[in-house]
Amino acid sequence: MNRVKWMSGTLLMCFLALSVPMQAQEKQKDEKATHQHQEQDVYTCEMHPEVKSDKPGKCPKCGMNLTKLSSAESNVAEGQNQQKVSAAENIKEAKRLLFVAKGQLAREGRYNCCIEVPCNQCAMDHQSCPCYEDLKNGKPVCNECYGGWQRGEGKDKKIDPKKVKTNFSDHKH
Repeated sequence: MNRVKWMSGTLLMCFLALSVPMQAQEKQKDEKATHQHQEQDVYTCEMHPEVKSDKPGKCPKCGMNLTKLSSAESNVAEGQNQQKVSAAENIKEAKRLLFVAKGQLAREGRYNCCIEVPCNQCAMDHQSCPCYEDLKNGKPVCNECYGGWQRGEGKDKKIDPKKVKTNFSDHKH
């Protein structure tokens, strides 16, 4: 009986001696995988996809907030997408996304364009469009809105298109 207890005790000790280091190794693997995943985060500018960072921040070219890419987006950004998509399809999708974004900005009260077909320039450059408020206050509007007014596309018929000004370098958002 003592011999059985001794063998059982020895086996238990061996099992414990082996399992503790194995658990430690598993924990290290998990921590390493988590750390590697964190290191693989890629942040980029929506307007300048060539700008990449491993942490959030501002685009050095335009000042927009960098957005985190999902691994799928990151693969596409790196040209690793297995599915071929034509440039025309990409442009069509970009237009759709821009339309959705402008609607979202309008609902948030950040997008109030002064022309009938709202401009894209302000949305892409600043994620807002105060052109209508600026126009009512005698300030210049963005070049795209100015062009719309010159084509007769202004949405406020009380405003004379000849009085609409633009000076994009002075037009601040």
